Amino acid sequence: MIMHTIQALIQHATSQYADIPAVRWAVRKNIFSKTYRDLWNDSEKVRTWLDGLGNADLHAAILGPSSYPWITSYLGIVDGGYVAVPLDLMLPDNELIDLINRSDSEVLFCTPAKAELIKLASEQCPNLKNIVLLTDETDNDAITWAALIQMETLPAKKEVSPENLSTIIFTSGTTGKSKGVLLTQQNQADNVENIYIEGESGMVLLSVLPIHHAYCLTAEWLKGFTKGATICINDSLLHMMSNIKKFQPRIMLMVPLMLETVYKQIQRVADKYTPEQIYQDIFGGNLEYIFSGGAHLEPFYVEEYEKYGIKVCEGYGMSECAPVISTNGQLGWRPGSVGLPLKNVEVKFADGELLVRGSSVMQGYYHMPEETAETLQDGWLHTGDLGYQDEDGYLYITGRSKNLIILAGGENISPEELEGKLAMCPLIAEIIVTGAGNGLKAHIFPDAEYAQNASISEADIPQQIQAFIDEFNQSQPTYRHITAMEMRTEPFEKSATQKIKRALVK
Repeated sequence: MIMHTIQALIQHATSQYADIPAVRWAVRKNIFSKTYRDLWNDSEKVRTWLDGLGNADLHAAILGPSSYPWITSYLGIVDGGYVAVPLDLMLPDNELIDLINRSDSEVLFCTPAKAELIKLASEQCPNLKNIVLLTDETDNDAITWAALIQMETLPAKKEVSPENLSTIIFTSGTTGKSKGVLLTQQNQADNVENIYIEGESGMVLLSVLPIHHAYCLTAEWLKGFTKGATICINDSLLHMMSNIKKFQPRIMLMVPLMLETVYKQIQRVADKYTPEQIYQDIFGGNLEYIFSGGAHLEPFYVEEYEKYGIKVCEGYGMSECAPVISTNGQLGWRPGSVGLPLKNVEVKFADGELLVRGSSVMQGYYHMPEETAETLQDGWLHTGDLGYQDEDGYLYITGRSKNLIILAGGENISPEELEGKLAMCPLIAEIIVTGAGNGLKAHIFPDAEYAQNASISEADIPQQIQAFIDEFNQSQPTYRHITAMEMRTEPFEKSATQKIKRALVK
């Protein structure tokens, strides 16, 4: 059954899984749950309220952590044929104000925790007509989500078509001004349909990534709903390991930095427990698949997690493709590769750059015709990523064309490849490699906790890391040698999906 709108996907899920829990979350020791029937009914009440505003082309921004009010507000927006604008909660207020204005948002669904942002938006966003607090408590002085879901549901005023614009996802802006990616109902629905995940209704997914990001929103929440999954909300990265034990997920989506961090934490106690004990006591005894995306993952980690019975499936995508382009998983799996392209995706390479065409490719960037023309050419999306495809169709990404380091001898260095190998040093928590004259420089934030547990003094950390780098250099051609090292006292600045903002590293 092929459905080309998010509305159709959620309607179908409701008809199939009405009484199954769709969303669960914990507040201290209490666990709350909402069924698929609740999910649909509450989303429709949000849609009814939006219909009453009388603007068929309305844009509505959403700002808040993962929550039941957040996802029902999003579904209510897109089900009404309106345009949702998910925003990054970690951005500074002045950038959020800019994005609200640039997206032409007339409604803002916002967590009450952003009181100062709400005040600024009321003053500095002339198109903004309504602010809805994402809270399950009523407030006589404000419009709240709790008040919206007390409304009577009315029939939709507008039929939603596949061509309807549904979502504007802003890119992280780590390499310049953030761009608003225009996605239609079909862009997102076709991406959801073509991501293959096999599993029974009621299976548990634990959501640990920020919900505003296309990877989490599409590949986890929307895809999970089509499978009748129960999506459990992780309230904080600090609580992730305890929530894995609490909710016992079968599937999780992570970014490589999370996988690397968890692995390093496990190694500190690995000699005290068997792999079976670690699987039960740390991973909850039910975790089968971790889907990894957002950056390169060293195959080493795929092999290591396999020792605990967990299959790590690396994939690849970008917001401009709604976002998944390829994935390893239950239909095929090859460590080191980012998997097979989805069935609705065509790929080719031009001068080493990956080009993508298909029904999930964006319509362009909002109010950015020049950037759109540069990225979309003759129906092909120019990803800016370098790589190749093997004879079996598996894709391999070797780096970003914009990140290439070109040395005086003409050698092209992809820093991501080197960083992945160097990050396996247990004393290195985070690393970025840049050019330095005619050599390469490693910017390193050390793992102080590992050093303390291993009885390595602070003064000895640089020496031991240098020894690791010296050994690495011996295995590399001369032009790939790390010739300089800088130790950092603070972590790198990161995006919401834990990508280091490379452009800020000098």
